[in-house]
Amino acid sequence: MTLVVFEDELWRHFATLTQARPVFALRAGAFTTHERVGATAVLAGADSDEVLGLARPHLMGYYGPHDGMAAFLRVGIPLVLVNGRALDLAWLPELLAEPLNTVYLAGGTLLGARLSPALASAVLYYLRDQQVVEARDELLRFARARDLGPDEPPRLLRYPWDLINQAGAQLVRDTPLLAQRLPLFKNDLPNVVVRGEQVYIGPGARLDGPLVLDARDGPIFIEGGAQIEPFSFIQGPCYIGAGSLIASARIRGETVIGPVCRIGGEVEASTIQGFSNKHHDGFLGHSWLGEWVNIGAMTTNSDLKNNYGSVRVALEGVGQLDSGVVKLGVFLADHVKLGIGLHLNGGTMIGTGSNVFGIHSVPKNVPHFTWGGDVFREYRIDSMIEVAHTVMGRRKRQLLPAYAALLRAAFEETRASRGAVAQAPAATPPNAALALARAEAVAVQA
Repeated sequence: MTLVVFEDELWRHFATLTQARPVFALRAGAFTTHERVGATAVLAGADSDEVLGLARPHLMGYYGPHDGMAAFLRVGIPLVLVNGRALDLAWLPELLAEPLNTVYLAGGTLLGARLSPALASAVLYYLRDQQVVEARDELLRFARARDLGPDEPPRLLRYPWDLINQAGAQLVRDTPLLAQRLPLFKNDLPNVVVRGEQVYIGPGARLDGPLVLDARDGPIFIEGGAQIEPFSFIQGPCYIGAGSLIASARIRGETVIGPVCRIGGEVEASTIQGFSNKHHDGFLGHSWLGEWVNIGAMTTNSDLKNNYGSVRVALEGVGQLDSGVVKLGVFLADHVKLGIGLHLNGGTMIGTGSNVFGIHSVPKNVPHFTWGGDVFREYRIDSMIEVAHTVMGRRKRQLLPAYAALLRAAFEETRASRGAVAQAPAATPPNAALALARAEAVAVQA
């Protein structure tokens, strides 16, 4: 069979985070949906964990199959569709065993389907354009449908804060997938204190005591190649990816740290996609960070309003919404850079490739590919890609031509979102002319 994850119309709710990655490549729990589909299929007995992605056109050159749409249809091979917003995949093994041309719905939303190549060909082009309602309606004309809701539908990401609120519970649901390759920790290290029983450590992980692993409130997963420095405290549920360094940090529960990160200070209930740094002191709470993010020393965020009210968030292209969440931090898209000593309010959204420095309080919304402090300017895409090339090289990763093309396409896709904001001060400085001159001087150096 061919496994395919797709984006639907609600990618727009995640637009600030998904200009350089599809919704199904957002980490929620230990895995992205793309990764979780492959791991679940293998656990269910599939021969391969290969999963193809179907996303917006500017993402397909990097996240899609190399041979284009032809890769999705092979003569005589069933195609299995999975919604890229799906979290709980307990239903997927059952779908894999269903007769051909079976559709699963979650309260009317297209959740998944197992299709013949002929029927799949009738809807793939709808899915390519995120016209999933049309695809669903076409499938319902010919396929057997089963609605798994609305009483208790499978969990689907709906808003960015779901990536944070669902992380702890999703880590628990991911335990069967992770326990397949991460053995339970047999503690024979005198300076490592283990509380609770569900501590899973991959081969080659380095634990330098004294440190505490507290799994009483949920499991702790530490991948092989990770390093935990002395005087660290890690509380479950928690996941630490391969090659990541915990630098004498306090890692509170419901935290997910992807591969090759450098994390210090205090982190609580936050998800870091991977390849990102928060190496110094400062607080990161109830937040979501993309890849190649760098947070300067003593930069910190609020995740609780003084009046204990729910946090409002301005979603790009949607408008301002009341999240209904009392504890909510910040959202930093891929390649965001934050200078030292910045303060961020709860609900702050910073778009792809933006660089913020030299101010005390960061605006709650910073558009994609902008940079500055007192004055924000459009970040020249050549300069931004040059920085990305340098940063990725420091982690021995190559910036592939296809990825550079994706960043350039994302820059063009988001040009309208910058508009006049990229040329205007975030707040009126004491001396606007001096602030503008300073920003221009720094731009020339960059």
